[in-house]
Amino acid sequence: MKQRYRTLLYLLGFLTAGGLAGWYGLTGSLPAGASWLSFLAYVSFLTLALGWWIEWRYQRRIGRVRQQLTRTLQVLEQFDIDDPSPVQFENSPIRAFNELHEYLLWLFLRIQQHYLANKQFTENAAHELQTPLAIIKGHAELLLQSPGLGEDEIGALDAILKNTNRVARLNTALILLSKIEHDRFQDFETVRFRTIIEEVLENFEDLIEIQQLRVHVDFPGDPQLELSCTLAEILIANLVQNAIRHNYKGGEIDIVLTERALVISNTGKVLHTPPEELFQRFRRETEASESLGLGLSIIRRITDKYGWQISYLHDAGRHTLRLEFFPELNPETP
Repeated sequence: MKQRYRTLLYLLGFLTAGGLAGWYGLTGSLPAGASWLSFLAYVSFLTLALGWWIEWRYQRRIGRVRQQLTRTLQVLEQFDIDDPSPVQFENSPIRAFNELHEYLLWLFLRIQQHYLANKQFTENAAHELQTPLAIIKGHAELLLQSPGLGEDEIGALDAILKNTNRVARLNTALILLSKIEHDRFQDFETVRFRTIIEEVLENFEDLIEIQQLRVHVDFPGDPQLELSCTLAEILIANLVQNAIRHNYKGGEIDIVLTERALVISNTGKVLHTPPEELFQRFRRETEASESLGLGLSIIRRITDKYGWQISYLHDAGRHTLRLEFFPELNPETP
């Protein structure tokens, strides 16, 4: 005697897999005398199996994308703008990544072209300007030694010399700024700031005596930091020179160095320039000032390079520049 069967449809739901979407269900033949409990167990097992299979397909696809993205990021991390060798991406089975690699290769090429053109222009401008400036200065000095010069001629030659020296200093400062911004100082060594401060003060000793300035130094700390020694010397020299230039005869300079900060304060005239504009290029207190207006801008570029924080404060007739080596920590009062 044949056993009767009945066909059942169990609707699982709406699923999306492999680019196909639709309602998914299971059909099966159940003996007429079989219980619904057995059928539900059977359907539950198949549902779990189907869910696992879909999850496995998705995880496999996501894993390939993640792996390809990791390889792309590794190539990006190794990109060096000074390295002329082309960037190489491996061919990907995912078309979107191949399109991304083509765009990145084009972008890197454009960046390198602009960078090298800017670098070459800066180097050429520096070299080409130095020679004519030296010639102008030399001829002006020779003319000043000529006999029979009137006051007008001497004044004109003196103005030529003064402005020639100014342009030469401006050229040097702009070249330095360009080198800092293009990360040309890659040398790193352990620098002791106390030693550099003492050397800089010794170099400015004559100028300090002429201005009759009283310099007070306090070294409760002596931080040893990893950076370019050249940039460290330029930084301290600009800070000290700024304190001397914007002081008055018989004034004071206080220098305090701790493990986390360097504070240089000096007496001086009341500042009329907003503090936030002091670190901009060519910003001077007065147009008649002999300053180029680049000293604080150079200081800001150096501090930004190493993640330090520089701030200005004017209080009770004193100008204070505070340099924080570790701005992420709570500020201290030296």
